[in-house]
Amino acid sequence: MSGFVAEVKDRESSINEVSSVLNFPWSFQKNEIELFNACGQRLSNNIYATLPNPNYTKSIRDGYAVKSSDVCASTPSTPTYLKFKGSINMGEVLDVTLLNGEAFSIHTGGALPKGADSVVMLENTSLTRNWVEIRGPVQAGENIVQRGEEFNINDLILSKGELIDFRNAGILATLGIEKVSVQKIKISILSTGDEIFPISEKNIPNGCTRDGNAVSLKMLLERYGYKSEYKGILSDQKEEFEKRVTEEIDNADVLILSGGSSVGNRDNCSDYLNKLSNPGLVLRGLNMIPGKPTLLAGDIERRKLVISLPGHPLSCIIVAFTFLLPILNKMLGTDPTKTFLRKIRCELESDLSAKTGAEKFFPAKISEKMTAKPILAKSAYISALSYADGLISIPSSRETIRRGEEVEMLLW
Repeated sequence: MSGFVAEVKDRESSINEVSSVLNFPWSFQKNEIELFNACGQRLSNNIYATLPNPNYTKSIRDGYAVKSSDVCASTPSTPTYLKFKGSINMGEVLDVTLLNGEAFSIHTGGALPKGADSVVMLENTSLTRNWVEIRGPVQAGENIVQRGEEFNINDLILSKGELIDFRNAGILATLGIEKVSVQKIKISILSTGDEIFPISEKNIPNGCTRDGNAVSLKMLLERYGYKSEYKGILSDQKEEFEKRVTEEIDNADVLILSGGSSVGNRDNCSDYLNKLSNPGLVLRGLNMIPGKPTLLAGDIERRKLVISLPGHPLSCIIVAFTFLLPILNKMLGTDPTKTFLRKIRCELESDLSAKTGAEKFFPAKISEKMTAKPILAKSAYISALSYADGLISIPSSRETIRRGEEVEMLLW
C-alpha cells in the first residue's frame, strides 16, 4: 500500500544497526575556536590532562596545617598546643618542612607545607602569642585535597564528540587550553508539504498550517550541540522535491526532512532515498508510538545522512529527541557512556493506557511528590511538550500501567 510502513524495527536496535551499516563514526572537518566562544560546540578529539589537578596539595578550609598524629587526642577539655610557625600566604609555596609539634596558619586554597597531612578548622583553634590551641582531632587527609587527587597527567578529561558547556569549560581553562578543536558539521532542515506555510505568513488558507516543526527542531538540535540551518519548505511535487533535496544533500552533511509522513510526500521521500548509493535507504520505519513513519538513508562514500521525520509536531520532536540525537552522537563517535538521555525511575501518578507491540512515549511532568504525571496528547498536538519535564518510556512488552507502578522517564 502506498505510503504505508509495513517493515518497522525497534528504536534502540535501529540506532545500532544504522551505526553499523553506515560505518559510524564519520570524520568531519574541524574548526579551531576560542574557548570563550565554544559553548554548545562538540569536541573533535579527546582531551587529556597535561598536568595534575590540583597541581599542589591545598587546604579546603581556613585553619592550621598540622600533622594529624600531633592532634589525634585533642578535645575541648584536653587541648593540644602546637608551636606557631607563621602564616602561608595565598599563592605562596613555602620551602620549609613542618616538624612535629608545629602548625602553620593557612587559608582556603593555600598550599600545604611539606610534612603537613591535614588542616584543623579555624573554629577549633585559638592563637595565643606563639602557641596554637587545638581543641579537636583530625585524620590524615582531612580538610585538604591532595595533588592530582581529582585527575592526573594523561588522564582522559573530555571525549571526542562531547558537548562543551559550563560543566566542563572550567577544566579546559584550568589546563591552559585557550582554543579547542570542534566538529564542523553542516546540518540542513527542510520542511515538506504543500499544506505548510512560512511562519511569516499572516493569512494562511484553511487546511494549512505554519511551519512550527522546523523552529522546534532547530532549537532542539542547538540545545544539544548541533547547529543547523533552516532551508525553507519543499513542495510535494516530485520533480521539485527531488531537485531541492539533491541540492541540499550536496551542500550539507546531514539533511533533516520534516513532515514526510503523508502518502504522497512519503512516497517522494522513499523513492528518492532509494536512489542514494551505498547503502541508500536503510530504515523504513520505527516500532515506536508516536514516530512510526521515520525514514533514514546514507551515502558512506560522500558522508551524507538523510532522515525524514514524521510531520505531526509531537511525533516529530519525540523521534528527534529519542532517535535522531542518538544517531548524530553515534555519527560523531561520542562516548556512549556520556549520553544526554538522562533516565530516572519514578511512580506513575495516574493510570496510563497503552497497548503492547511497540515502544511508547508519553509527555509527562514530575510532580511535587516526585511522581510522573502523564500529559495526555495526540501526535498532532503542539503544546504538550511545553508543560513536560520529559517523556515516559514504556517498552513494547508492556500495556496499561496503573497508578503507583514504576515507570522510566527520559528527562530533557
